[in-house]
Amino acid sequence: MSIPVPKYTLYDRKDIEVLVAYILYKVGSITKDELMRCTVDHDFVMYFDLICCLFDMEDKGLIICEKAGNDETCLPTAKSEYLAIELAYTIPLSIREDTIYYAKKITSHSRLEKTVKTEIVKVEQGGYQLCIRFINEMGGTDLMELKIYAPTKESAEQMEKRVFDNPVGAYRNVLNSFIQGYLTVSEKEIQEVLDDTKI
Repeated sequence: MSIPVPKYTLYDRKDIEVLVAYILYKVGSITKDELMRCTVDHDFVMYFDLICCLFDMEDKGLIICEKAGNDETCLPTAKSEYLAIELAYTIPLSIREDTIYYAKKITSHSRLEKTVKTEIVKVEQGGYQLCIRFINEMGGTDLMELKIYAPTKESAEQMEKRVFDNPVGAYRNVLNSFIQGYLTVSEKEIQEVLDDTKI
């Protein structure tokens, strides 16, 4: 019989500041919505405590908040990096590890959504089609566009999930199947191309 691990919630303002600084130190810039999803949604911090803390941190110069569409992006500063390095040990290890895990997962998926677009379309003859576009962020023609037939919506959703779990692998496998025997593309080379398009 397994014993449930008790959940910790941070209430002290200083602890929340250190946690936010630590997340920014490990992950880099993150939107307020993403910050909520990796802390408040998992009961590590209460909603109003986090909001108040972010206002205080901005006033103290611990973070910089930049408006980005309907959301704000929180950026680390030299002060917040110092706070994270010096005081991270005061936050329970389980909270540190879990929030960083969720933050990396959330931010990587958000970035993926900008470069990989998917849509599930119902086909008149029956079944569904998963449409996948690998977008060239510099503009111009898409890097690749795929349409895959699926008999049910559930199977189309499963395929969509697999694409987002490993988009570079999906891109590489399709590309290599066309150029096999002439040239093969490594994951590193594809990642370099995708990184270059983000500059």
